Amino acid sequence: MKTLLIFPAQWYPSQPYLSTPYLTAYLQSKGWDASQRDFNIESYDHFLSPERLGKVVGKMQRNLETLRAKKSFTIKEKSTLDVLATGIQFSDVILSQVEDAKAVMRTPERFFNFESYQQADMIIKSALKLVSDAYSPSVFSLSTFESGTRAEESTFKARQFTQDKETNPFIELYDEVLLPTESWEGYDVVGISIVGISQIIPGLTLARMLKERHPHLHVTLGGPIFSVNASQLKGHAEFFDDFCHSIVLFEGEDPIHQLLTTLKKGSSLHEVPNLMFQDQGEVCINKERVELRFEEIPSPTFEGLPMDRYLSPYPILPVLQSRGCYWGKCTFCTHSFIYGHRYGKQRTEQMVDELKALSEKYQTKYFTFSDEAMSPHALNDISELMIEREEDIRALALLKFEKVMDETLFGKMKKAGFLFLMFGLESANDRILALIDKGTCKEVERDVLKKSSDAGIWNHSFLFYGFPTETRAEAQETTDFLMDNLNSIHSFGPGVFLLNRDSSCYQYPEKFSITEIIQDPEANIAMNLDFVADKGMSREEAVEMNDKCIQLAEEKFPSLKVWGTLPREHFLLYLDHYGKDALSGKSSAAEDEDKALCKA
Repeated sequence: MKTLLIFPAQWYPSQPYLSTPYLTAYLQSKGWDASQRDFNIESYDHFLSPERLGKVVGKMQRNLETLRAKKSFTIKEKSTLDVLATGIQFSDVILSQVEDAKAVMRTPERFFNFESYQQADMIIKSALKLVSDAYSPSVFSLSTFESGTRAEESTFKARQFTQDKETNPFIELYDEVLLPTESWEGYDVVGISIVGISQIIPGLTLARMLKERHPHLHVTLGGPIFSVNASQLKGHAEFFDDFCHSIVLFEGEDPIHQLLTTLKKGSSLHEVPNLMFQDQGEVCINKERVELRFEEIPSPTFEGLPMDRYLSPYPILPVLQSRGCYWGKCTFCTHSFIYGHRYGKQRTEQMVDELKALSEKYQTKYFTFSDEAMSPHALNDISELMIEREEDIRALALLKFEKVMDETLFGKMKKAGFLFLMFGLESANDRILALIDKGTCKEVERDVLKKSSDAGIWNHSFLFYGFPTETRAEAQETTDFLMDNLNSIHSFGPGVFLLNRDSSCYQYPEKFSITEIIQDPEANIAMNLDFVADKGMSREEAVEMNDKCIQLAEEKFPSLKVWGTLPREHFLLYLDHYGKDALSGKSSAAEDEDKALCKA
């Protein structure tokens, strides 16, 4: 049962993602012939090439000629004419510089020259803009792929969009470049990991093409997108006709192992836990659900992934210290649902051994902890052992505010190599925090941020406006909190609250004064839903508050010019290279260092 696991576009191209490395390692440990490919970085590498972009510009020129042949134009068509003409005008510059832009991202000396980085970043984004213009209304950027028709929210629209060569750039890329590079006849099973909304269309396009062209393959899909939307697919047997033979729900290691065992024996798919499939026109979801203890899962393998093609000067490796969330109560979040409200973590020794082995094998010290939130206990133990062993790493991690986080903990973490912490602030109003069930309060948030900053760590805070029942005054309290704590909040990411399917807010709307959840029958796999609440701000007011917060960031955070440009993985490298003070721009000494940043 030769198996290929694929991570499809579109995801940020700075590092591998952990889904296929974990699955591949587990299947190999069970004796299966399993390998992996990162179609995401391969797709980027081709779209960001003169050859592929030349074809993109050719398509833009044909589209422009077709439009110009019309006798009259709508306002939208006039705008499209301008967009195409402008893109074509600057395309020669973009094509001539795009390979060099990738080289900047992969070369330390050039990467850490911020002017050089900005120029490369602009060229890369401009190249992806050409792809968007050629395949309009699709939008392709470093942060997203959107169909422009909301096809990623609808099985009906996805069926059409994954066959539309005019608006879907991945059909031609797969057809001409990526699919011919594998001997598909030699495989029995292909698994496609779709972990984000931006991967739905590229991933389903790949699944459709493989299913149509290689009928001997068993195509299986996996990832949280389908775990959350399993009930939405229950009545849609046509989805399986179009895209796949099965879907692995929730955690996939043992289920995909059992799927291979079942396929090899020729047994019924009804025996496979965590599996969704079609049987004689009926969509079935097996009741048995299996998740493994962390100690039963081998460390992820990055073998087979093109480590030299990611857009980073050094390998930046993702790791997991835990699965699930140790808190697991936040009412807006679906992570606990996906993990079955289970939490498991690695032994400290195993985690540090893994960091050391990966560091030596890939000659890197840079790691991103991908846990939903690392517990204070785990952070303390890992930091102590890292210091004891004198291991040399640099890391970022996601945290939840806890009262027990003190100066001693953050001192250990900084010494162990944790430079960059990302906190789920969400709100600085105690009533909203209680409604979210964050298990914290504004006083603790302020105290923890100060102690972390005093230890020399960069603090990033996530927040949102418009949680059900939140008033303008309560939202303003969050904005004021940012302004009152400029010395300990170094960067932040604001947003507008989104109602996630299967969150507590979704399951128990009456507790949050939600009077209506707007279900669009066509958007049957939408992850985020609109709603009506009889208390609090409207969505328009939440957007207004968010916009004002962004404006304040531009005025009060001089560091925005750096962290507003770099993805978090690259920012970790910049923090290690320049230090927190040089990037914060909040002291005269730091300003001198900051000026040197562009001249390095």
